[in-house]
Amino acid sequence: MGARVNRPNPRSYNVYLKAYSVAMLPGRERENLSYGGKIIMPPSALAHLTHLDLEGPWMFQLTNATNPAASTHAGVLEFIAEEGVVHLPYWMMKTLRLNEGDPIRITGAELPKGKFVKLQAQSTHFLEISDPKAVLEQALRNFTALTQGDIIEIYYNSIIFGFLVMEATPGGGGINVLDTDLEVDFAAPVGYVEPERPKPAPPSTMASKLKIDLNSSSPGSSRPSSSLGGGFVVPSGTSVSKGGDHWESFKGKGETLAGRKTKGKGISHRGVEAVGGDSKIIRTDQQKIINNSSTEADVKVPAALNLPFGKLFFGFNVVSYTPPEPKAPSSPSPSAVSLNMVPSQVDLTIPSALFLRFG
Repeated sequence: MGARVNRPNPRSYNVYLKAYSVAMLPGRERENLSYGGKIIMPPSALAHLTHLDLEGPWMFQLTNATNPAASTHAGVLEFIAEEGVVHLPYWMMKTLRLNEGDPIRITGAELPKGKFVKLQAQSTHFLEISDPKAVLEQALRNFTALTQGDIIEIYYNSIIFGFLVMEATPGGGGINVLDTDLEVDFAAPVGYVEPERPKPAPPSTMASKLKIDLNSSSPGSSRPSSSLGGGFVVPSGTSVSKGGDHWESFKGKGETLAGRKTKGKGISHRGVEAVGGDSKIIRTDQQKIINNSSTEADVKVPAALNLPFGKLFFGFNVVSYTPPEPKAPSSPSPSAVSLNMVPSQVDLTIPSALFLRFG
């Protein structure tokens, strides 16, 4: 423990170099350099770090020498650059607002182990990748540190994807992503529009299960224009006579619920026969009005039977007539004229109305 305390502070390493992009490095282009988070330093930097006896892995804070507000963090990959020169990925050059050959300040740093990072893709094309989690996990192996606010770049399938580091914890600045259990969260990509939710499907009906089109007007449809389709329409198969006195229905073609073809035999309907004006047939759709002229006419119209509410009329009670008993003949006087009178049987019907009252 005592040896660790006596080791110098990582910030004791503080040098100024000229910054160039990795594209200026001799040799062929290397993807892990252009699209990663590590830099190429000169061999003298390795000697200096070894002399300071700094504990690895070595990490650095990179700052624009003329604009200290522009800074980021990085690790080192190799020590093969020319003396006085450092090579950075192009996205890091843009973050630090550096041009080729601008001065840069490199200071040793000790970063905490990262626990959580939130990234935002700068294009919706990243959503088209079949397994974005595996792609990002492979790409982050080229990074040693992540700094909140940086826009890093990764390369996959000949496409460059940019990611904004929206949040990095702990610390809220730079974090170490080497040998750590890092939780990664994704924000909605820039330009992403939430798709409209599909409308819920209407509840299934017997017609939909049997694939019956209620709005169909084809010749073989079982419902050419039914009321379920938006209103009642007289079927096209209805036949009406020339005089219009009768018509036939249910003569079209259709299908049963089991799918069997069927054809209606037809039902005849006759129209209502017209009656004369002097007929005693009472039509319910043609009410007769009783007035003085109708009562004085030859045709007698029965009077309307107006009953109070709750009473029903069942006709008259007929009582048969009983003739009186004949009286005994008395002795006629001599001067009286003898007359033989035989009473005639006369039937009289005495009407008496029978009413029933309902409570």
